[in-house]
Parts: sequence; structure tokens; C-alpha cells
Amino acid sequence: MKRAIPPQAEQAVDKYREFHRLEPMRIGEFDDLHIPKRMYRAGAAKWVTYQSGKVDPETLRRPSKPLNYIHEHDAGVGLYLAARRHATGHAVDVPHTFREVSALVRLGACLGFCFEGPAGKHEAKGTRPLPDLYATPDGRCLLVIQSKRQVLAMMWGGGLGVYARGIDG
Repeated sequence: MKRAIPPQAEQAVDKYREFHRLEPMRIGEFDDLHIPKRMYRAGAAKWVTYQSGKVDPETLRRPSKPLNYIHEHDAGVGLYLAARRHATGHAVDVPHTFREVSALVRLGACLGFCFEGPAGKHEAKGTRPLPDLYATPDGRCLLVIQSKRQVLAMMWGGGLGVYARGIDG
């Protein structure tokens, strides 16, 4: 018997199916996740790397083991950090549509990301245990979350979106 999906999670499950081209194996809950009301602008998002077992959008084959992907961001995508000490910009309000979500879509393990601020490019590399890369159900915001509890970084803006072909924008 299939478990009923709560109505607020249906859009997230649909986005998971679109991105991974697979049915979710499980639907989990976050225990103590709090998406901050304010984040610190780090700079322009340059790229994000992640590891995913999604069906390859080019070959339409499921890999035998998760593959590493890199998405290079287009202009207009900003990267925001929860910790001020690593940010070069000012605090900004997280848009309500990204903060007040009742479900998220796991895209894979986050291997790292890069942003460009006033002092140049900065790379953050994931260390074990790797944080996860999530998207809001509308696919317009990416979140790097450690241990299902702590938001480390968020990316939004420009034409950012999550689709069957992968992350775009």
C-alpha cells in the first residue's frame, strides 16, 4: 500500500520526479530545520557541484553509481551564506516564498560551490559528512543543508530553475 503524500509535499514530489526521472524511494521529514529570515550576500554565484543518482538527461539511463555534476550559474544568481564571517556583503531578507516552504526536493550531495565577491572568487568544498543540495518545490532556490538541520548557503535570482534537464540559470 502506497503512503499518502501530504498535499503540501505534492509539488516537491513532482519536482523530484521531473529532476531525477525516478519515483522517490522515501519521503522524509526535517526534525529541526529552520530556514533563516536573513542571510548574508556573499556575491554572484558562479557554480555549484553535486553528486546525484538521477537519470542522465542526455542518455536517459540511470547510472550504476551517483555521478558528479557541475552547474555554472548565469548572471543574476546570488549566493547567500548563513554565517556572516564568510560573507562579504550585507544581510538581506530571504524571500518569503523560499523561507516559508513546507517541503524541499533533495537533488543530491553538495560537493561545493563558488561565488565571486568584491575580493574575488571564493570556493567552498564539501567535507564529509557532505551537506545536501536541496531545491524549493518551485525549483527557483537552491539550499545547501548540513545534516538536515542547518542551512549553510542559499542561491536564488536570475533565471535559476530546476528542470528535467538539470539545474538551469
